[in-house]
Amino acid sequence: MVALFRILDLLKSGSIEEALVVAPKSALGAWERDIELFDELDREILKSAVTCINYDKVWRGGDKSPYYKKYGCIVLDEAHLIKNRSSRRSKFLLKIACMANYRYILTGTPISNGQLENIWSLYCFLDPYLERGRVYSRIFGGSYQKFQDHYCILNMYHKPTSYIHVRELQEIISQYSYRVKKIDCLDLPEKLPDEIIKVDLAEHKLYKKLATESAILEYEILAENPLSRLVKLRQLASGFLTYIDETGENKTLELKTEKIPILQEILESYPEDKKIVIFAEFKHSIGKICELFRKMKISYITLDGDQKNKKIWRKFQEDKRIRVIVCQYQTAAAGIDLFASDTIIYFEPTLRSNLLEQSRDRIHRSGQKEKCSYIHLLARGTVEVDIYRALAGYSDFSEALFTRYMEGYRRSYNGG
Repeated sequence: MVALFRILDLLKSGSIEEALVVAPKSALGAWERDIELFDELDREILKSAVTCINYDKVWRGGDKSPYYKKYGCIVLDEAHLIKNRSSRRSKFLLKIACMANYRYILTGTPISNGQLENIWSLYCFLDPYLERGRVYSRIFGGSYQKFQDHYCILNMYHKPTSYIHVRELQEIISQYSYRVKKIDCLDLPEKLPDEIIKVDLAEHKLYKKLATESAILEYEILAENPLSRLVKLRQLASGFLTYIDETGENKTLELKTEKIPILQEILESYPEDKKIVIFAEFKHSIGKICELFRKMKISYITLDGDQKNKKIWRKFQEDKRIRVIVCQYQTAAAGIDLFASDTIIYFEPTLRSNLLEQSRDRIHRSGQKEKCSYIHLLARGTVEVDIYRALAGYSDFSEALFTRYMEGYRRSYNGG
């Protein structure tokens, strides 16, 4: 709302004629909803001058995109989505930022996992300039390379691993930002401590074989590199495996899982009028969860990558008949309100700490009147436990942590 008031002031004063708001697909509905809250005259001014577009669409076509033009004001909601300075999305938005008179970024997670280098793109957007086709930052005095040389210590792979002149960087960040904590501006109930439910692993033998031998030969499933193995172990923890058969077709192997029965027990223990939010990582898991709801005759909706109506969360908020919304982290972790529920069940963990923290806040929003509960289903003795441990410490589950997990797992079976 604050950003819209600022845009409205600029429009009324004649400082700008047109504004662009870039947000995740799932958050566009919130912007449109907030515009509707203005009185009739201001609402018409905003509707006629403000263009709202999602991050995936705005850059398509590059210089020929209909959004590649001069705007009086550009606002990036969930601006951390441009932290990767080399992505086409970031390059496009930094270029059009050079043409705008006013630029604002909104984000609750400007830096994740302490990776200070990610701040460069966000602050470059605030005050950029174009030289020989490349975008530079006035705030940091030039290129990313200059920023990196001044603030970062690199490892053997030329990636930042630690930082210097951190206090100086913090002062610059503070100079150009205004930080508002929810506790300071919203009268919200507290978040309750996480409830961890350890679920027995149904496919223990297959899990052990894949973890120790990197293959399940009876199904011709190979997982030779760490990324592939991590994905397969996570899938096993949730009761399935995807693979490519000898004809080149994608196949899914259905396996036993105790998570679905546990989820059913949890839902049966709640009053029928209580709404629940469920987050899952895999589309297959979402499908199995929805299958359970159909069996239980529970009204539900989904918000995932396949859902074309990204505003469907409003239906969950407003329709008392809909008891559950099943969400995919990437699609629903930011920019939407789900405070009709005070409980989130995490069917499986994500790997990114910022996605987990953002997902928590979907129910901990203005309008929430109850204490918020967070329930995590973790397959006992699997990598899920280690993933959650990293996330609880506000860290992503990295390849290095996975390597450490695998070494410990193999030692436990080799008597080490």
